[in-house]
Amino acid sequence: MTMDTITAGFMLMGYGLGGVFIALIVFYSSIRVLTALCREKPEKEKKEG
Repeated sequence: MTMDTITAGFMLMGYGLGGVFIALIVFYSSIRVLTALCREKPEKEKKEG
């Protein structure tokens, strides 16, 4: 194996890991946004409205 092959392998591995972490960050952010938007109202506001 040459050094070029090893370097290309590490670059490809870095792209894969980067993609996984970006997908996890997007998934986490979307859950946080949906949780904030769909939060139930407190009991006090439910009785008044």
